[in-house]
Amino acid sequence: MSVYNENRDNNMSLQDEIREQNAKMKGQPFSVKFSYFKEYYLKATIIIAIVVIAVISLVVSIVTGPQDTAFACYFINHANPAADTDTLLDDFVAQTDIDTKKYDVFLDTSVYYTPDDKDPYSYISYEKIMAIISAGDLDVIVGDEETIEYYAYGGCFSDITTMLPDDLMNQFKDKLYYYTTDDGQSVPVGIYIDDSSQLAERGYYTDTPAVFCIIANSDRVNYAIEFLRFLYQ
Repeated sequence: MSVYNENRDNNMSLQDEIREQNAKMKGQPFSVKFSYFKEYYLKATIIIAIVVIAVISLVVSIVTGPQDTAFACYFINHANPAADTDTLLDDFVAQTDIDTKKYDVFLDTSVYYTPDDKDPYSYISYEKIMAIISAGDLDVIVGDEETIEYYAYGGCFSDITTMLPDDLMNQFKDKLYYYTTDDGQSVPVGIYIDDSSQLAERGYYTDTPAVFCIIANSDRVNYAIEFLRFLYQ
């Protein structure tokens, strides 16, 4: 009971302080009121607005996104806004048998993520990608080592050596990216593709090693493999 009374008294003191501050603001010019708002409320208001906008954007993207997708890929933290996305996707589609009149092929290079809970943009990006993965709408993630490690921790990738055909395993056997699980096992979940001719030609991942990973629950692994082949043409 004493704890309850202490909390109640503290709450009343806080309410009294708020009322006192509001009373002081009455009759003050706009510049003074704005300065008070900027000092005490602006940061929290901006964060809330960012979260609300991001949640709305996520819901809209899920509801209005393409329902018939043949292949979907995210390039995360590629760090070059001038990279040529359009021709990369166009050239990949041109060499596949995907009927783009019936199916969508999707490549998103706009996502930037850092594993920092204090950054609302990073948290929102993580939640968005996890939602898309859970819906089975993503096949490949390409990213820097730190990003891949974070998503590997979330269980997004399987052992990539179980997905690749023999010729690609021979090609990339010395370029596997390993994730160490909590019980100490090293699992090859990705492939270093920083020497990809297609990425170099278009300006992707010029300053950091890039890792290619196939999403564990993808049911379009055949196109993920074709995309990996394409990156080295």
